[in-house]
Amino acid sequence: MSNSTAATRTFLKMNSAFSLLTAAPLLFAAGMVAPMLIANPVDWAAWGLRGLGVGLVGFAAIVYSLSAYKFVSRAMVNEIVFLDIGWVIGSIVIVVFFGEILTASGTLVVGAVAVVVAFFAVSQFVSAARIEKPVPVARVVSKDGKLHATVKRTVRAPSEVVWAVMTDHPAYADVADNIAKVEVLSGDGLGMKRRCYGPKGENWEETCDLYEPGRAYGFRIHTEAEDYPYPFAELTGRWRVEAHPVGSEFHIEIVATLKGNGFSKWLFATAAKPQFKTILIDLADAWAARMEREAGTSIAAELSARQA
Repeated sequence: MSNSTAATRTFLKMNSAFSLLTAAPLLFAAGMVAPMLIANPVDWAAWGLRGLGVGLVGFAAIVYSLSAYKFVSRAMVNEIVFLDIGWVIGSIVIVVFFGEILTASGTLVVGAVAVVVAFFAVSQFVSAARIEKPVPVARVVSKDGKLHATVKRTVRAPSEVVWAVMTDHPAYADVADNIAKVEVLSGDGLGMKRRCYGPKGENWEETCDLYEPGRAYGFRIHTEAEDYPYPFAELTGRWRVEAHPVGSEFHIEIVATLKGNGFSKWLFATAAKPQFKTILIDLADAWAARMEREAGTSIAAELSARQA
């Protein structure tokens, strides 16, 4: 977990739980709650409270999904803060200008809930202000039925070291959380074949279809295989390195064509975007750490050789 997001994610989880607790009596006991809150409840008051409960459940689900996202951003959190503030303002308007429709206990409940929501709004806003952007710049977008996931990261290591680490295919499993093992099946460079294994033993073959020594390589994943485990019709990856003032910068680009109809593609892309982004950021950080270690080792070895 990123230290800069830990507090924010905790407050989001608490907000989600409180929203569910607030929704429960509205959903399951609206008929009993209505006369407790409303002085002269109309016939449809119970259904109105149930509708409010449904909305709170949806809100809780959104907030919880954000709390589970390792790289939640300030902008994402502040959208929830804005909604919380809207709830507080709405509660104030009801109590101040339409207080006669509430019972004494109703006024107390509305006010108490608003105070708790205000606490979450302030806590989330303050903690979100401390969130630091991850060093890798990652972006995941859906366009024309395809998912485009990219990440780039600067690293304090020369390009030749970065290239050597990037093309150490068996060691790819040491830095990629979604890969448990990589086997080189045949070849070297363009046309090379490798087999990748997922964390649950699922596996697939990939063929190198781009190779520019010292600069870039790419793989086409054999999604047409009968035992291919993921819902992609096509999947390709590109890895590049170039010189940068701090040392080098590497880029990763994944392009996936999704299977299924329009709705299933949209649903999968929506769920997959944060996962893709998390995987790419973690991979970029882990790779950069190894590249910088390798660069440090090379420099130390060179200095030792000179002294000898």
